[in-house]
Amino acid sequence: MPAPRSGERSQSFVDNEAHAAHQMMRVVAFAETIRAIPRLNDAGTDLETFEQALRGLARFGVAQQFSRVQLARSALELDQIATAVLDAVGDSPMPAAEWGPLGEVLGDDLAALVGVSGSSLARYRSGERTTPDEVAARLHALTLIVSDLSGSYNDFGMRRWFKRSRSALRGRAPAEILRGDWDPQSEDVMSVRELASKLLGASIG
Repeated sequence: MPAPRSGERSQSFVDNEAHAAHQMMRVVAFAETIRAIPRLNDAGTDLETFEQALRGLARFGVAQQFSRVQLARSALELDQIATAVLDAVGDSPMPAAEWGPLGEVLGDDLAALVGVSGSSLARYRSGERTTPDEVAARLHALTLIVSDLSGSYNDFGMRRWFKRSRSALRGRAPAEILRGDWDPQSEDVMSVRELASKLLGASIG
């Protein structure tokens, strides 16, 4: 196999850096959303903020193996770490940390989006009742979506985002898909999540 030309190597490096930056931003945005770290106003992220996000998530029991390691400085290794953390985050609903922040962002829309009554939501949020697994899974999917939207929209914009039709969703609004007893792993819901994930750091690269 012929060796790649220098221009190809340079493009590969740029692509790796852009993807690593995007994945790192998603980790930071999720940590900010659940208040594992303070929310920053600056666009983008840096290694120090990424490390802070890893430590914050570890306090919630997520990806603890990365909280004390000396992080590699190469784009590829940072990409691998961020992707592994995002995989762990995706598999780790944490309703106690998610009800409050999602309620502040989505307001009265949250109950309908997560598929519960307002009274049930209040009991789950206060801890009066344990959040059922299926509700926790929907809440977690919403948290992942909101964290990805946070770099592009303010709270008002995020609420509108769920209600506006999207060509990528075949003309449907996200709220049309995220209603009732929806399955976070369904193809339609994954399309909503993918649409949101592309927004964070879209200008990178």
